Amino acid sequence: FGDQEKYRLVKLSSSDRFVKLQNRDVDLLFFSDTHTMEREINERTTGMGFTFSDPYYFSGLGYLGYETFVKCAEEQIRYDQCQDLRICVGTDTTHQDILTQYFPSDFMVGVSFDNMTAYLLNGTCNVLVTDSPD
Repeated sequence: FGDQEKYRLVKLSSSDRFVKLQNRDVDLLFFSDTHTMEREINERTTGMGFTFSDPYYFSGLGYLGYETFVKCAEEQIRYDQCQDLRICVGTDTTHQDILTQYFPSDFMVGVSFDNMTAYLLNGTCNVLVTDSPD
C-alpha cells in the first residue's frame, strides 16, 4: 500500500467477480459484495466457498424511480396501477436473489449496473433497485 505500482484496480461484473477471484485473476473483492452463508460455503458460480472480512458497511434494499412505481415495489403490490411495474436489478446479484422471493420474473429486468440509468430513462423499467443504508 502506498506504492501505486503494487496494485491494479480491475473492473468486474457481478456475474464474473467470484470466478475471477477463484482463478486468481484478482486477489480480493471489495465494494458491493454481500456476505452470505451460501457464498461462504458454496458460491453458486464457482461451487466453492470464500472467506469474508467483517462487514464495513451495512445496507438494505432500496428503490429509486418513478414515485408511483417505487411505492408499488416497496409495498410489493402487483395489481391495478402497479401491474406495469418493471424493476431493473443487477444481474447475478444478491438483490436479484432477494427480489425473486417477492416478485414474479416478469416484473424484473436483469441488467448490468452500467446500463441501469439508461433503462430507466428509456422506459424499459420504472424502478431501479440498489443498496440503501439501514
